[in-house]
Amino acid sequence: MTENFTGIVLRTLKYSDNLMIADIFTETRGRLSFLVPVSRSKSSKVKSVLFQPLSMLSFNAPYRQGGKLVRLSEVRPYVMYSSIPYDPCKSAVALYLAEFLTRALREESDNAAIFTFLEYSLRWFDEAADAFANFHILFLMRLTRFLGIAPNLEDAASGRGYFDLSAGCFVGVQPMHGNFLTAIQAADFFSLLDCDYGDVSRYAMSRKLRGEFLDVLQRYYRLHLPDFPELKSSEVLRELFD
Repeated sequence: MTENFTGIVLRTLKYSDNLMIADIFTETRGRLSFLVPVSRSKSSKVKSVLFQPLSMLSFNAPYRQGGKLVRLSEVRPYVMYSSIPYDPCKSAVALYLAEFLTRALREESDNAAIFTFLEYSLRWFDEAADAFANFHILFLMRLTRFLGIAPNLEDAASGRGYFDLSAGCFVGVQPMHGNFLTAIQAADFFSLLDCDYGDVSRYAMSRKLRGEFLDVLQRYYRLHLPDFPELKSSEVLRELFD
């Protein structure tokens, strides 16, 4: 049975000379993969150029549980970006976040809350005229809540001196491993969680601090999501905002 989907493109992979696979996070079914015809014909009903990282699309396709590949049809933009595809800085951030989400969003399930969060965040990012250098930091911090790996901050004001990244909570004794933040580091880091995107854009953050925050976040995800890898695009992003 054919369904109408709304989804966000995570990545595309070549399947054959005239087909590619698109991994798409959909509003109603979570992450799914579809076959997409590759055609430059003006008469084609599926324009492969629409499948850029983090593009938001509406399309029709049969639903097959268990990952069986099916072709999608009648693809059209769900949101037309006005700046992300044309701004080199925003495009680089989009590529990084697309790679990050490809590794983090793996489930085929109904999770409309994540989709709503992604849509709101990407709309804000596209509409931001300037001061968006810290956007990806807050985005990744907020995403932890939707993945069920949010840090436990209940003891943030208890005087416990360290935040254990592996355990995801504050502890009173320095952990034996190296995955922790001091109280001062944790206070700076988690103060961002109370910010909205507009507020964090005005947050005074040096390039050194931004790089440190990104390192902490990637380490936290690697500790809490199985097989989460080092991301190839993170160094490009770091150099971009240097």
